[in-house]
Amino acid sequence: MEFGAEERGGAERLFGLLVDAGPEAYARFAEDHFERPVDRGAVAAVLAGGPLTRGTVEALSVGADFGAVAARARAMGFGEPAGPGS
Repeated sequence: MEFGAEERGGAERLFGLLVDAGPEAYARFAEDHFERPVDRGAVAAVLAGGPLTRGTVEALSVGADFGAVAARARAMGFGEPAGPGS
């Protein structure tokens, strides 16, 4: 396939998230993919590798089972969730 000098074949859209892996880039991707607003602070907290809190989980997925999310995060090596009430 050949592209003109100004054409890039959609590479920016396909690989943009890999190049700009910051919270704002992921939040934009997630909003487009899930078709709903995404809490940028919660995304930043997860990407920073901080402790998983109920507040962060709730901000990203209203009504999510914190225990189930924490167990999956632990299994993926994310780290320990914050204590009760966090």
